[in-house]
Amino acid sequence: MMSILQTKWTALVAGGLAYVLTTWAVLQPHKQLAQAAAALEKARETRDAPVAGPSWTFQNAELEQLMGELKNEREAARLRATQLDGLEARLASEHQEICSVTQTVARLQGQLDVAITRVSDAEVNNLKKLAKVYATMSPESAARILKEMDDEPIVKILALMKESESAPIIESLGQGNRGEAKRVAAISDRLRLTLVDSKKNPAP
Repeated sequence: MMSILQTKWTALVAGGLAYVLTTWAVLQPHKQLAQAAAALEKARETRDAPVAGPSWTFQNAELEQLMGELKNEREAARLRATQLDGLEARLASEHQEICSVTQTVARLQGQLDVAITRVSDAEVNNLKKLAKVYATMSPESAARILKEMDDEPIVKILALMKESESAPIIESLGQGNRGEAKRVAAISDRLRLTLVDSKKNPAP
């Protein structure tokens, strides 16, 4: 009987304590809310905290080899680009030098064309006839006629004569004043640079 009473008494006491605790918890909801808010804030901080390392950590030999090859190819491409830039600069410099040389050659060619007296194939026959006529005349008579001509036809006629025929005429042309001597010197210089285009009609 005592054990039964003790058991009921114990249950009664336990029920009373539970009631008191429940009532106390209900009467103080702000503490419950504060605890819940603290727990929620802690969970949020834990979620937003930076991760110490990657979520996956592993090593892949093939991937590392591929990355190494890509790095080497990128370095080789950079080196080739540098070499191409240098080659382009050298080509530009050489091109400029070639243009300068070409311009110089063209200028010299122009000067040479002015200095050289050319006897074309169409002129050869007529000039040869005149050369024969003047060769049969005395040097003095031929010189008097030639002085009335321009320098270019004189040079062409003398170029088609033999040296033994043209030399006395040139000497006669130089006789007179200082101006005539200078003119003969210029004619002699041009005579040295005279070209006869026709190869079928050599000078007599």
